[in-house]
Amino acid sequence: MHQIPEKWHAAAMAFSLDLAKDNEILPKKVLSLFDKHFGFRRSIFLPASFPALPGSTPRRLWSLNSYITYGIRYGPMYDYKERVYKDDIFRYSSLPPHLKGRRVIYTDDLMPFEEYERTPYGIHMAGEDLYYQAVLFFYQGDRVIGSMGLFRSREEGPFLQEERSLLEYLAVLVEANYQNYLRHSGEGRFLDSFHLFFQDLKQGAVLLNQDMTVVQCNSAAKEISQIFWEQYRHNQGHFLRSNYQGDPQFREVQTMINEISERLSTQGGSSQSITSLAEDITFYHTTFLSSSPAGLIQTWHLMLVTCQTKQIPKNLDHPYNSLTQQERRIVYYLASGMKNEQIAEELHISIYTVRTHIANIYKKFEVNSKVDLLMHLQPILKEQNEPQ
Repeated sequence: MHQIPEKWHAAAMAFSLDLAKDNEILPKKVLSLFDKHFGFRRSIFLPASFPALPGSTPRRLWSLNSYITYGIRYGPMYDYKERVYKDDIFRYSSLPPHLKGRRVIYTDDLMPFEEYERTPYGIHMAGEDLYYQAVLFFYQGDRVIGSMGLFRSREEGPFLQEERSLLEYLAVLVEANYQNYLRHSGEGRFLDSFHLFFQDLKQGAVLLNQDMTVVQCNSAAKEISQIFWEQYRHNQGHFLRSNYQGDPQFREVQTMINEISERLSTQGGSSQSITSLAEDITFYHTTFLSSSPAGLIQTWHLMLVTCQTKQIPKNLDHPYNSLTQQERRIVYYLASGMKNEQIAEELHISIYTVRTHIANIYKKFEVNSKVDLLMHLQPILKEQNEPQ
């Protein structure tokens, strides 16, 4: 332990041994151990992301949904979450280039204390007698996976330069244990498994948490979501949800999942299909349970997605593309030789409704007979399966 002053050797050794004991939630334990061994009695742990493997995509980016505090009232930290975080000068993404990659930074690393006191963040913290802060960053490769803030009052005074080497040493210990904690949590295991088994599949695969929020998806799912995004939105009466506030890379995938999850819940079953202009997209849904590091039962969802391309004209102005899903079903039944009465019985609608649909179809194709209609549709219906 030559990296830190000798007076802290015993405390650092005890900290390391306590940290290795796997007996409670690690972030919570880390905060209490900083107080127990070094007297840092006010602190906060901020998970920044949860990547299971180097190179994998993190679940959360700069989220305060799961922060843990020690010696700080919930009230001020709730305000911090709601109002101050956007102005937090310690956010890694807004740090000056020369500070990125550092494990430990102090308030005065960013600006003189007098200037810091005038920032929205500094004003808010000073109102809670949290004047000085040291921030420890935890990395996986070059990606930040978490950070920890240590606070001192004006009476306690600023953090000393000699404490930096101690905090850097402790940051390395916490970082190693935190990586292991994430990897062996239920969430880490699922991300590991997803990366190993689904990332290179040609079939789309999407992993979701219990709130049906996308946690991870493979490249095939992203490609299918682009098809959905660009084509399914043209269906009559459909409104795409475009107010997604999460990670931009999951925006199209989450929109697609939002649409199908409603169908799964209202119509039941483990699979659903969506007919877009050029493809039939089918979703296969399964759920499974896992125990979290805190001993809580978590629900996970896995969506497998297939996309079957239909032989329809590339020109989106083709009349077929203007048909509703019900009209496409009727077209298929007409091509199969079914009478109007049979179609009505199959679709559980009246014969008059069937006639109205057929009249609308004729109008869109500018034809006057079933024979003329089927001549227009022959290239499309040649290898098309029955609509879902």
